[in-house]
Amino acid sequence: MMTMNELPASQNDGFSSDTDSDDSDVAFASMDFTGVDFGGDDDDVIVGEEETDVKALDDNGGSETKAKDDGDCNEGTKLESLDVVAPSSSQESAQEKTSASSESVRTFSSSSNHADRKNALSSIIFHEIDIDLTEIDKKILSIEKDQMLPFSGKMTFDASNIGEDNVEVNEVKELFRLLENGQYADILRSHVALGLFGSDLKYNAGELTMMEQMKRSVLEYFSTETHSNSQISRCAELEIIGIASLNLFLQLNYTGPSMDRGMKPEEGKEEQHPLDEINPHGMFRALDSDTNTKSQGSTKTGVSVSAPLFSISEDIAGTSSTEIDVRIHSLKETNTTDAFHNAVLSELAVDGEWPFQVCIAPYFLLLSRAILSVLAEPTRPFWVWSEKGNSSTNKDAATVDPASLGINSVGGANFAAGAKLLSGASLWNARAIVAHRRLISTRRDDDDGQTCPTLWNEAEAMFSRCLAAFCEKVTFDDEHRNTHVATEVMLEWGLAQHHFRQVGRGKKSFNKALEISKLEVEVTGAEGKRTKFQQKATAQYLVRAKPSSQEATVQEAADSTSEKKAHIEKQMIKHDEVSDDALLLEKIKFEEQDDNVHYNLSILDQSTLLALCLDVKNDNPMDGLTGEQMGAFLARVLNQHDDWMVYATALLERAWLECERTHGRERAILQIQALADQHSNRLTLTQSTFKSVEEDSAPAQDRLRNLHGIVYPPRWDMLRDLAERYAKIGVVTSAAEIFEELELWDDVVECYRVAGKESKAEEVVRARLAEKETPRMYAALGDLTKDPQYFERSLELSNGKFYDAHVALGKFYFDKGELRKSLEHFLGGLEIKPLMPAVWFRVGTISMQLSEWDTALQAFTEVVQQEPEEGDAWANVAAVHMHNRRAEEAYPALIESLKQNRNNWRVWVSKLYTCIDLKKYDEAIQTCMELINLKARRKSSDLIPTPEEKCVRAIVGGSMQNYHDARATSDEIALDSSKRTLTRVKQLLEKMKSSTKSEPWLFEVSAHFNEEMGWREEVFNDLMKEYRTLQSVGWEENPVKISQMTTLVKDIFSHHKTNGTKEGLVKSKLLINGVMKKIRCATCDSETPSEVAELDALLLELEKTMDSVSS
Repeated sequence: MMTMNELPASQNDGFSSDTDSDDSDVAFASMDFTGVDFGGDDDDVIVGEEETDVKALDDNGGSETKAKDDGDCNEGTKLESLDVVAPSSSQESAQEKTSASSESVRTFSSSSNHADRKNALSSIIFHEIDIDLTEIDKKILSIEKDQMLPFSGKMTFDASNIGEDNVEVNEVKELFRLLENGQYADILRSHVALGLFGSDLKYNAGELTMMEQMKRSVLEYFSTETHSNSQISRCAELEIIGIASLNLFLQLNYTGPSMDRGMKPEEGKEEQHPLDEINPHGMFRALDSDTNTKSQGSTKTGVSVSAPLFSISEDIAGTSSTEIDVRIHSLKETNTTDAFHNAVLSELAVDGEWPFQVCIAPYFLLLSRAILSVLAEPTRPFWVWSEKGNSSTNKDAATVDPASLGINSVGGANFAAGAKLLSGASLWNARAIVAHRRLISTRRDDDDGQTCPTLWNEAEAMFSRCLAAFCEKVTFDDEHRNTHVATEVMLEWGLAQHHFRQVGRGKKSFNKALEISKLEVEVTGAEGKRTKFQQKATAQYLVRAKPSSQEATVQEAADSTSEKKAHIEKQMIKHDEVSDDALLLEKIKFEEQDDNVHYNLSILDQSTLLALCLDVKNDNPMDGLTGEQMGAFLARVLNQHDDWMVYATALLERAWLECERTHGRERAILQIQALADQHSNRLTLTQSTFKSVEEDSAPAQDRLRNLHGIVYPPRWDMLRDLAERYAKIGVVTSAAEIFEELELWDDVVECYRVAGKESKAEEVVRARLAEKETPRMYAALGDLTKDPQYFERSLELSNGKFYDAHVALGKFYFDKGELRKSLEHFLGGLEIKPLMPAVWFRVGTISMQLSEWDTALQAFTEVVQQEPEEGDAWANVAAVHMHNRRAEEAYPALIESLKQNRNNWRVWVSKLYTCIDLKKYDEAIQTCMELINLKARRKSSDLIPTPEEKCVRAIVGGSMQNYHDARATSDEIALDSSKRTLTRVKQLLEKMKSSTKSEPWLFEVSAHFNEEMGWREEVFNDLMKEYRTLQSVGWEENPVKISQMTTLVKDIFSHHKTNGTKEGLVKSKLLINGVMKKIRCATCDSETPSEVAELDALLLELEKTMDSVSS
């Protein structure tokens, strides 16, 4: 058993989606361990693995024994001895326990050794006997088989089939009737149940566990008489009690309706809690005894009674906390103390895994597990598993006196023989095991199927027995019933593999169930419309399903009244109810009329389709295509509304899919809220009238009838999912209230912080710290108060191992500008959780600021390894390489960055520099084009630069050089490539001249390029454009521009001189004179620039040229 020092630290990271939630950690962190036994008791002995040298005692002397009781015994009853394996000497002895006698319960001998009894009880072995069944026994077994095994539709119990009336038979009749009507609490209050578990015993956890105490009571119940003809009825009664207990647990935690009356209280009547006297039964009163001093009253038998359940219409605003036990949580709907609640959870803990803390009345699951496991396997110890899959009989092992256990040999043997004849015990025990596994708190995404191996081994063995009994053998004379049972068992076996996360997640079993049922399923496509205003039909997924027997399914559908179906259909929230301008149709309208018509399917066939839909989800990534395929299966199931829970499951799955769609998100959230609300009897947003709660709802027995063939989440999972979705869309206050009900305190704090209610969040955190100091709560308090001392305290409590505190301190010091301390804490957090790309990114940026380039490169490399789609990290990897003058390594990083984000102009600029360094001029030209296009698309951004002058000059010069080199070497391939590059250069220059701000250097470069290419006319145009752009105000006062203008004038004169036309030379003369005049006027009060003398010389040369042309 896990001790307090072994409890794990909480790992919950807020309300992030599905990945970081750790239910078990939250359960531990929010738990009051009062009443939980953390002792170091040795494990139970596994039968057959240890032998002890204890003298065998047999009160029958090993001879055949006959039961005698006023001549009522069956003369042919054959009995053998009852052997009990003695305990190991290493077992601890426990204190002596005494139990009050009752009508149906026998006590242990006060002189016996209790440790021996405890271990012998776990290792008891019954020899097989034969029982002569009476006609009543046979009828009871026949009724048990019909009622306890799956059946199609609703089967009505006919008590007249059992026959004669007597006290024993009437009790069986009454229990069957109560089970059929869903009166599970009444069954647990019945004379039989109270006789078994209602005695006022002094319970001591150090002597027997609660499970072992229940097992002892069951065995003693069969030891009160030796009549073999009474054992069948007793086994049937016991099975009904176990099933009722399981169903009540499932009703409270899965399907509803809750036991809270919650509506209109009867005037003048003090209501007691509906679970009083049965949660717990009398034998465990000691564990719940402290309630007597805190509740408002108690029953005559001493069982605690909670405060009355308030109605929504009652005014409870003035009720003080002393009048209501604050530990009676609104979600738990329980009448027990935290001490008893935790004690039960500690019994249900398996393989070091703790059950979910806020479940309702887990005692009923414990009770059902005890009863059904004893019926299915009377000799197997609880929570112990041998390699053979069962407790094995050791023929050589010594035995102890059965009387020392308070167990009559004849009664115990008859119990084992009678239990073996029950048809439904194994299947219902398997269902209880699956419910037990679903209660265990493990992460939803990191469970690799290795959690709870004990429960998996038990489930595997139990389902193997069920498969052999119902899928490989003929159980009923009716072939349709045999097929139904075999399909149901195979389907439940597949779902068990899904819940235990085994390889394949039940895929093979789902397909086998489909094969057994002979249901024909086709997944195809057809043209249809899904919106109201859609004009053209598009391809849609379609699931066609045809049952094996159309007549049978039609008859079954006819059994259900239209009124009942209407109530079931009211669970659906329709698009028009959410918005008046809804675009989507309620279901796809296919073009072919035959595709809009569907066969009536049985409820089991619908469950099979839901299993196939689940298989699609398990087998494929959750993307749009997977959602469409799942939606087709769900749409087929939603065409019918024959069963409350099957319909609700399909609605819930569809709502989860629609949450990812824009037009369906609002309806989906409201649908999930409605499904969560239907568990409660109180008025809510989605059930706002008493009629919707009382009349438009299904009773418990209808909701539970087909629950085991579907995957419907427990209420805490549904509420958590709803809260997470609320948080994602910004409804954080409502999400916080739900998280608070679920005791997910980290999420509560995060929601209040996002909502701006820091004071409320701080109040919650300080309240939790007052109960128990935990690293997570101190870290949350530090986030709220911005005080680093709380983060330091969090690290102290966790011995420096709490990741969140390291990261929080890193952010704190980063904001203060203390980069060195910030880097140390971030690296400390990454030592604990290295797979955190956001923190690695922060480390990289800090390292760059500290000029620690190797650390920065390592950090950004970690980011891109963990998140290959992180474009900014790729860009920073390239930036580090560029700083280190490694252009060849920067280039591929830049390519990856641009794959993720092509709109980041900084990455394009970096790529431009890198391509020029690597002489990749074609890609450099393409990069310049992208920058120009990007600037044109985002006109509001002035930060996006045009290609720089030095880059354009480098591209033009490098391209020209490559062309000249190719011509010099006569390399035809290189020459063709360089010509294509020059063509792209021309396109780049033209695009820049037409789309960017005119700059003189651009026309200068273009003129030089055109001259090299031999395009003289374009050269002159570029020169004149350059001249006009240089004619800005004040150019004549700028020495640099004077020099540029002088050079430009010389180039223009050279062009006209080459042409040799008098007209051109006259224009050149006017141009030169104008430039000289402006320069002289601007510098008349200062020294004349040297460029004036150059222009004078140029003018003389021009006149000589004109004279020669004239002559």
